[in-house]
Amino acid sequence: MVTGQAANKDGGVACGDVLRRYAEAILGPDADVVKARSECIAALGEDSTVQAASIVASFDGINRVADATGISLDPETSAGGGEQIIRELGYEELGAARS
Repeated sequence: MVTGQAANKDGGVACGDVLRRYAEAILGPDADVVKARSECIAALGEDSTVQAASIVASFDGINRVADATGISLDPETSAGGGEQIIRELGYEELGAARS
């Protein structure tokens, strides 16, 4: 997961650092999801933590569908470094899944 470089650790979002760690834990192969979820519940409460997990799952699902169908990046994302990120992470092969 690419999280970018924000001027502050929260990225300008209330509890953004906690939310980022939770999203990374959900999507990361080696992350401690239980710990990240507990931190998120402590900071935001159970309802907001469930909403955060739902948002992560929704975006992940949308990305998987787009990758599987071979949908290419829009010009703005591509010009902003999207193609480079795809190459660095080795994701260019995912479009081949449609063949």
